[in-house]
Amino acid sequence: MEKPVKEYINHLIHAIFEREQVKKSITTLKKNKYFIPVITMILCLSISVGITATLKSLMGKKEVEASIAANSAETAFYNKKYDIAVAEYTKMQESEKDWPIWNMKIAEIYSVKGEFAKSNELIEKVYEARNKLVDTKKDKDKEKDENLEAKDKELMNLIVFTTLMNGEYKKSLEYGEVFLRKYPTDKNLLRTMTTIYLVNGKKDKAKEIVDIYQIDNESASDLAVIARMNMLVDDFDEGFALLKDAWYKDKNEVKVFDVIAQITDYNKTDIVDRISKFEGKEPNELVYKMWMAKIYSMSKDSAEKADELIEKLDDEDVGNVNLMLIKANMYQNMGEIEKAKDVLDEVIKDDPKSFIGYHAAAWQAYNNQKYAEAFKDCVKSIVMNKDYPDNYGFLIPEILTKQNKSEEAEPYFRTALYKEPFNYNIMIKIAEYYGNTIKNTSRALYYYDLAARIKPNDPEIYYNMALINLNNQKPDDAIELLKKSTVINDKDPKYHRALGTVYLNKDKNDEALKEIRKAYSIDKNDILTLNNAGCYYISVDGDIDRGMVNLKAAYDGMTKETSTEDREIITENYNRVKELSKAYNKRNGATLKVPDLKLFY
Repeated sequence: MEKPVKEYINHLIHAIFEREQVKKSITTLKKNKYFIPVITMILCLSISVGITATLKSLMGKKEVEASIAANSAETAFYNKKYDIAVAEYTKMQESEKDWPIWNMKIAEIYSVKGEFAKSNELIEKVYEARNKLVDTKKDKDKEKDENLEAKDKELMNLIVFTTLMNGEYKKSLEYGEVFLRKYPTDKNLLRTMTTIYLVNGKKDKAKEIVDIYQIDNESASDLAVIARMNMLVDDFDEGFALLKDAWYKDKNEVKVFDVIAQITDYNKTDIVDRISKFEGKEPNELVYKMWMAKIYSMSKDSAEKADELIEKLDDEDVGNVNLMLIKANMYQNMGEIEKAKDVLDEVIKDDPKSFIGYHAAAWQAYNNQKYAEAFKDCVKSIVMNKDYPDNYGFLIPEILTKQNKSEEAEPYFRTALYKEPFNYNIMIKIAEYYGNTIKNTSRALYYYDLAARIKPNDPEIYYNMALINLNNQKPDDAIELLKKSTVINDKDPKYHRALGTVYLNKDKNDEALKEIRKAYSIDKNDILTLNNAGCYYISVDGDIDRGMVNLKAAYDGMTKETSTEDREIITENYNRVKELSKAYNKRNGATLKVPDLKLFY
């Protein structure tokens, strides 16, 4: 192919040179030995560009992939290539010496890695550099730099938040109060400071922050955020009132129902009771019915109740997006997968290029096991709305888990918490990530402890911390945590059952029996408690008949909802004791060996 191209170029040059006017113009230039090669090179490049353009035209334009990263350092950060991210930020800081934001980003990376000492040291340097730069800037220079205040707010909030994440609760409070004096109305800082006051046990101060928060009454999203903040300081009536206002402001605002999901997640009974009381006063109020439909849609046990409510709401003015999302969740939990897909398709079709359209498309692709496509759609959703924490903190981690990349969720979790630092649901999700995926129990306990400081009356947090301590061979610490759970919620058999198991393993048999009996008195049909009772009577009292009665009740009480693991343990215990019972009846005075039986926490 080389020869025809050369011939074509030579022919072209010859044709150009034959033109009379051109001849006169270039006669002198032709004497230059470099002229012909230069012309040849220019023509080659022109032809190459023309061919490339033609091919692109024929092939069509390739879509540019969306990215949530603002620069190469952020790209490396989200790919969990922290060393590369640090190197890139270092270069960026060297070329931008008049503001220390990139060093602060490096401190953030150290924090995410758990290198808290390095992070804190760099934060100190950033803080000092920031003060020096601000103090030395003359007023006229500040006026020229129109973005200085915005940059300062960003830097300050990142300093406060990262210090908090490093476990330096008092230091984060010191930084925060200094910055609050300068920017008392900055919403990002106020959200972070609400968290910091709660973490430091200063709920009254957190309440003051919530009270001075300047609500954007035209923004349903902002109303939902402040509603959540009010609930964190135990002002549920005001929180629900604001959430109601948010719904009426925009019935398609998803954050309204995110708040309902978050507060229900760990205290369903209480939230249902509160909304039921509102309904009693306003039986025709649609927002309460929508909230109840959302709550019921979240569980397999109550999905049919959601269906009954939605039938009544279908012809009402309740907004389309949230109703469709509730339906999709409901159908998913009812096992009607195709109906769930049809509903999500409707959401996507209504507004495909929107933040919620891409979000729904990501869930749809996820449900269809198209995880790469789900990730791309979720990224597009983030690009459309970078402040929606659920994409970072819930959807992306779920997608990465299905791709066997769950360890890569770490940077997304950090961003989610930065967007909404008071969201203890995200904290618990991060704790589960470190405990179950990374197997870093110290980091898991740290995030559980952080969540407990935000929501000290959640017994489930202490229960999960107790399980980690048991795994770390610290039963005494586990006992103290489980005691907290039973004090907070004395009506859940799980906490008493777990405490009884720990006591039994420590040979504190009297305390163990007391807790087992307490669990049984709360729920006589709880198969896990029945299993433990049977194990106790056989292994401690040597009462095989009584133990067998309890184990058989546990065995017979299993349903299709019983997990595979629980089923295996109960069945194995039951069969072992059944064989022991047969041997006991035929023993003729022989000594019997009690088999190893498994207990539930």
